[in-house]
Amino acid sequence: DSPLTVMQASGEALTSQAAVQYRQKLDRAQEQMASRISRQCLAGEPLDVVWNLTLVGNIISANVAYGDIEKIEALSGVKEVLIETRYEACAATSDAADPNMATSDAMIGSTAAWAAGYTGAGSKVAIIDTGADTDHPSLDAGAFEYAVKDSGTKLMTTEDIADKLSSLNAYKRYDGLTASDLYVNAKIPFGFNYVDDSLYITHDEDSQGDHGSHVTGIAAGNRYVPDGKGGYANALDTVSSQGVAPDAQVLVMKVFGKGGGAYDSDYMVAIEDAMVLGADSANLSLGSGNPGFNHISSDTYAAILQRVTESGMVVSIS
Repeated sequence: DSPLTVMQASGEALTSQAAVQYRQKLDRAQEQMASRISRQCLAGEPLDVVWNLTLVGNIISANVAYGDIEKIEALSGVKEVLIETRYEACAATSDAADPNMATSDAMIGSTAAWAAGYTGAGSKVAIIDTGADTDHPSLDAGAFEYAVKDSGTKLMTTEDIADKLSSLNAYKRYDGLTASDLYVNAKIPFGFNYVDDSLYITHDEDSQGDHGSHVTGIAAGNRYVPDGKGGYANALDTVSSQGVAPDAQVLVMKVFGKGGGAYDSDYMVAIEDAMVLGADSANLSLGSGNPGFNHISSDTYAAILQRVTESGMVVSIS
């Protein structure tokens, strides 16, 4: 069983000592399994491991020759072998007919939520996409801090990341990673590039597009923007744009980048890290060159995502 399943059954937190120890146990077991696959299926060639998922599931993601799959699947201890789906980044397009954030709030009821005092303050939204434009006015850290300064909101800080650093997949992938490396600013307290194994979380230097910024703005674009005079102005009045949860913090998890599109395990390790960091929700936009195409891995990952939602984190996938 995965730590997620075990912890849900016991009522333990996913960041508890019991969960950490369980994940460490799975790490050791996966290392042993990788060694067995190397010896018994790959003629001693090391298994090319990409990710080790040890929170939402007990899964080794690896690059192998298609002809070796049957041998690996027949190995004792291997439940099944799935061929991962590769997704493409969605495109962010707009035209004169598209509603903007100044008018679409009436369609979904966000105006009523804001009037009742619900602005997302104190919550964290994980955007698992092409990254985000960290210099965009709608994500300005100063404007965000200006909005929440008198609210008593508990914000995620570098110290919060440090407490959970060793449990993050990002930490296991990037040598010498520190909490300060992952902390961008008050609005974006966490950022990591899972597809390129780097700290580059914008999309200026790759071909994957700016869809991540588009989604980030819809979810949590600030309610104030810099006014160019050293102060801040109401976003709806000046730029006709405000996110649904404007006072929420954003965890930028880039899974589309120079390394191309995201595979199932790329977004799943990001989801694992979002859960460890206490994200309240996660948004994924997974494009495909074959719309409507269902892969053999779909049922397995769908079951995992169902368990994730039962943990309390809302996962939205389009």
